[in-house]
Amino acid sequence: MIILNVVFVSLVSSGFTSYFPESNGLLDFAYQFGVLPSVWGLYGLLAGLLLLPFTLIPHAKWPLMVLIAFASGVLAVVLVIDGFIYEIYNYHINWFFVEAFFADEGGEFFDVSLKTYLLFSFAAVLVTVFELFLLWWVGFRLSKRDHYKWVGVAAGFVLFANVLFVNVVHSWAYAQNYMPITSISGHVPFYFPIHSRSIANSELLSSLASDQDEQESHIYYPRSPMVCLGPEEKKNVVMVVLESWRGDMMTSEISPNTYALAQDGLWFDDHHSNGTVTTTGIFSLMYGLVPTYLDLVVANNGAGGPVLINQFKQQDYRFGVFASGDIERIKIADTSFSPVKEVVEHGQGEDTIEKDRDVLNRMKNFVSESDEPFFGWMFFNSTHYLYYYPEEFEKFKPTSKPSLIDFKQGKNPEPYLNRYKNSIYFVDSLIQDLVDHLKKEGRWEDTILIITSDHAEEFADTQATRFGHGSNFTRYQTEVPLVIHWPGKEPQKFDYRTHSVDVSATLLTDYMNCENPATDFSNGESLFDTHARDVQVVSSYYNYAFVTDEGAFVQNPVGLPKAKDNDDKDAQGMRLKPELMIKTLDQMRWFKDAPKSKETPTE
Repeated sequence: MIILNVVFVSLVSSGFTSYFPESNGLLDFAYQFGVLPSVWGLYGLLAGLLLLPFTLIPHAKWPLMVLIAFASGVLAVVLVIDGFIYEIYNYHINWFFVEAFFADEGGEFFDVSLKTYLLFSFAAVLVTVFELFLLWWVGFRLSKRDHYKWVGVAAGFVLFANVLFVNVVHSWAYAQNYMPITSISGHVPFYFPIHSRSIANSELLSSLASDQDEQESHIYYPRSPMVCLGPEEKKNVVMVVLESWRGDMMTSEISPNTYALAQDGLWFDDHHSNGTVTTTGIFSLMYGLVPTYLDLVVANNGAGGPVLINQFKQQDYRFGVFASGDIERIKIADTSFSPVKEVVEHGQGEDTIEKDRDVLNRMKNFVSESDEPFFGWMFFNSTHYLYYYPEEFEKFKPTSKPSLIDFKQGKNPEPYLNRYKNSIYFVDSLIQDLVDHLKKEGRWEDTILIITSDHAEEFADTQATRFGHGSNFTRYQTEVPLVIHWPGKEPQKFDYRTHSVDVSATLLTDYMNCENPATDFSNGESLFDTHARDVQVVSSYYNYAFVTDEGAFVQNPVGLPKAKDNDDKDAQGMRLKPELMIKTLDQMRWFKDAPKSKETPTE
């Protein structure tokens, strides 16, 4: 019964193959042929394992088959509806979408006609009739014939082999940035393929793959050709990113040098990352896109790279990218710096402290050797768990090296927080060293220096065992410093909420003088635009949320929503307004839809 329903659901969902790229090689064809049976086959195998013990119960055959028929029938109907939704919105249906539909009482955004209801009802009737036929066929025909006894077992092994093949191929394609395969993932509902770099160099799979040079991208970024006049006066741009640096740690005691820069520069005092982990935080910073686009960008081989990097490249800037952590492994080099990947360098040394110092020295040498305008990017890692610093920077005491066991036991966070503060104090000294070098080289007055972080870090702020990042969407994990030294602009402190997607949008509009509306290349806007940012999409590794001033509306991987207040407590009475629901959906699909004339996203 499970095997037949896997085949049935695969056929029902076959319409999604129309979005697949053309298969030019044997590997492409085999993957496309097997991917849908693999997705539903995996769910079928899991269902079989869960239900297997119940087969030992007398007279359980029919109840189990009815349960399988019901679950498969519901899934088939959902897939029919999802096919319509995806064609219109380029977005798969989930529980958040369902909630938005029922909250839209006036039909302002989802005005479904009677004809649509009748069509979906007819599909449900057909599915019900077919499931009843399967129950009859399996229960009274196939199960009565001895020569069909091993068909189910054999088919199960075939399904398992196909699931294994599809996931191994996807892992290889992901490691190789092989678009003809990775670009398929987003088109298949409820598909969560595995990622691995261990088979990246498989010669067999490489020999079966097609040439991907001519593959079409499936993300419209930018939505229109960029028209940028270029800067009125070229300046150097240096972006310094500290790992896990939260906003309330940017003080005169903890980071005195950056704090001093904030007094003489532009200080955005309510700035938030769109990611709660490094990958999504840096993605939103560089691309100016909400991080739910990350998988799509990775699947499309970087989508040509960030508009920001490409515009600096068109202006003949020299590039220097220096990272203490391994940004190759987490796909940052393949996405955020894909147009200039050849210049990416990693800090060298025996430990994180030495690597951070090496990153600083590489940047200083880069500055000294640059005769033409340059774009520099630095990533310091000492502020990451376990929080590193030389002994002479142990300013805050008592300290203790943290462990996951200590976190689990909910121990007093003060010693770990002090260690974290000391690591910031150390990296802050490296920033001052860079500033001093820029001044020594006569570059300070013609350099825009941006200092920020990928995400924040929690120390038992919401509950006794909550440490680190990536676990909630409160300010303790999203609020990060943003300080900018921008020659020619008067020092100012900005108290309204801004986000990491605004940084690249600001450089493109206010420095590069791009004439395109920001909606052509970003989900953000200029940092200097004071109007309210009433909702933002923020993402971790495995889920995302719609964050407002009231709290976060968290979506798990299949879209089940849960309202959380600003202390990450359940807030059952909190509701996201329908217009904000639509705005978030619009943010997440805007760069998936083919551009139309005179269009603007939902305001």
